[in-house]
Amino acid sequence: MLHFRIAALLATATLAACATTPESLRGEFADTTPAQASTGAEPAAATTVRWGGPILSMNNTADQSCFEILSRPLDSQGRPKHVDQDQGRFLACYAGFLDPETYKPGRDVTVVGTATGTEVRKVGEFEYTYPKVSAQIVHLWKPRQQTATTTYVVDPFFYGPYPYYYPYYYRVYYVAPPREPGDPTGPQLQSPLQGMPGPSSITKQLPQAPGGRAPLGGVIRR
Repeated sequence: MLHFRIAALLATATLAACATTPESLRGEFADTTPAQASTGAEPAAATTVRWGGPILSMNNTADQSCFEILSRPLDSQGRPKHVDQDQGRFLACYAGFLDPETYKPGRDVTVVGTATGTEVRKVGEFEYTYPKVSAQIVHLWKPRQQTATTTYVVDPFFYGPYPYYYPYYYRVYYVAPPREPGDPTGPQLQSPLQGMPGPSSITKQLPQAPGGRAPLGGVIRR
């Protein structure tokens, strides 16, 4: 019975992963990174790869759109992770026109295509060997939405000589989520108790101490 449950859970997890991966990014791909390919461990000819990362630059020619991309590890959906871990650079060319106003530097893309060799270009004064991909798919990801947690810290004040100290009252602080410097749309700092219910309402929301005494202090998140 236990084995059946484990198998069912694994099957559910696999189906969930497939359901969240875009159809165009599914398949079997070579287990080679651009960094490995640039140092000689090139994928075999006509091998399909799936690489992705932020766009560094883009160039439109008469018949194709070419990208320079900083490769990063991909998550279970095939999306580049936002981590300080690059896997080298690579070039990807797509047969057709892709608008540079849409595919701007910094946007995340995932490329599915065929490895076609390497090309040497300069990065500053350094001659860098770029793996090249003939791209069938250039999947542009939507910008990530930053989420922040609103935190209310309840500060208890205790009094009395009884072995079990009783809270006298609660002071509530609002801790604003961080925002990027110079971001006028980010959350603003609020003064303590702004828009919050009174102490009696806060008290009702906190767990009771043993014996029906006043509630203990804690942290409320919403």
